[in-house]
Amino acid sequence: MGLFHCPVGAVGRGGDGCIGCGLCCATSKEARVAATQKVRAYIRATAQRDTRLQIRKIAVCGKGGSGKSTVTALLSDALSELGYECLVIDTDHSNNGLYRKLGLREEPKPVFDAEAGAVRDAPWMQAETIDFADIPEQVAPYCGTRRLLASGKISDPLQGCACAMSTCAQLLQRLEPDSRQLVIADQEAGVESFGRGIETACDTVLIVVEPSMESLELAKKIQDMAQGLGIRRVRAILNKIEDPEQAEFMIERLCENDIRYLGALESSRRWRTVNLRGEPLTAEQDDGAVYAVAKNMLDEAQMPYRKQRERKEET
Repeated sequence: MGLFHCPVGAVGRGGDGCIGCGLCCATSKEARVAATQKVRAYIRATAQRDTRLQIRKIAVCGKGGSGKSTVTALLSDALSELGYECLVIDTDHSNNGLYRKLGLREEPKPVFDAEAGAVRDAPWMQAETIDFADIPEQVAPYCGTRRLLASGKISDPLQGCACAMSTCAQLLQRLEPDSRQLVIADQEAGVESFGRGIETACDTVLIVVEPSMESLELAKKIQDMAQGLGIRRVRAILNKIEDPEQAEFMIERLCENDIRYLGALESSRRWRTVNLRGEPLTAEQDDGAVYAVAKNMLDEAQMPYRKQRERKEET
């Protein structure tokens, strides 16, 4: 999993902030499980602190087919219009369409390529801290104030490897966005990324939940995983909602599991058509729901944003 990342931010074993969970010195599966249970209990007992944390690195998680990539594209566009530069990281080894959703004509060079060589060996990847400006444009091309960095895709059989995930985990840990920059990592379906430690450097987990019991059950599991890593801010975004009854039922289930939600995105024929044609997704294609989700997230973290009309006047 690379460098150890204390889930509660302690400076060292027994030092400031240490809660004595034992995760840093666990040598067996049983010890690690017991340690994460202590971390999870601590996070839940101190949950009131989460709204004081600034958002810097976001992991978008959820069930396969729930719309993670669509939400990532729409949310990053809304945040861009609200004044934030977004570095979108595509960690999914299978789906190839995120670059189209962001408006790019071709996928960027992956940070890990088993045959062509790894960008991870480049000098900028070896730095202790990585600024957005350190990342070459050919690796993370621009789309307005957004950029896309891809971990790499599996194109042939027998290519399965966790190296790309490890590279992304280390990159996320070293990235240092400033106060007007955000990292949004579009994760693989399910919880495998948690097992690989992708989320260890993230301060926020957004769960995309579609109208299905499987998606609701997975949301609870993702919350448990996130809290076990010390992530305080775990929020849900409802997606593909067809009617108010669906939303009400899902919100009740989320509330039963103490999962806060930021808002709901309706099932949209327009978005389905845009996705079918491989065209860019923009937050202006809905009735303001994406902007509402983005503003709710920023408001909760007490982070400023500019008015949308200011962006339009500039352009």
